Amino acid sequence: MTLLLFPLILIIGGYVQITNQTVELYLLFTAYNLSFISILLLILYLYTKIQMKKKLSKSLGLGDVLFFLFLGVSFPTATFLVLFSGSLVFSLLVFLLLKPILKEKTVPLAGLQSLFLTLVLIVNSFFNFVDLYQI
Repeated sequence: MTLLLFPLILIIGGYVQITNQTVELYLLFTAYNLSFISILLLILYLYTKIQMKKKLSKSLGLGDVLFFLFLGVSFPTATFLVLFSGSLVFSLLVFLLLKPILKEKTVPLAGLQSLFLTLVLIVNSFFNFVDLYQI
């Protein structure tokens, strides 16, 4: 089901950004963001293969990668980097707080990142701190 809905979610995320930018800027930002994600995934692949001696799929789920891609096509590069890094810090802090009561000791990364994004979007819609699509 995820793989069926994912293209629709990508289209919606891209559409929202493209209505706030020119097509040229959208393509440039998306290229930068996807390049960043690709480099990050390559580093994670090498780290899990060499240091942890296991497959990347055992360390990072498909949902995590799909969420990275969603963020990459949905926001300009500056916003993407802030949201991406902020969501990783948020995920780590929430996981560390909940770790003693969790049955599984894995980080639900995509879920926590989406919770962070939801909170940011809700707070920003009420208080209008910053336009997430302006450079």
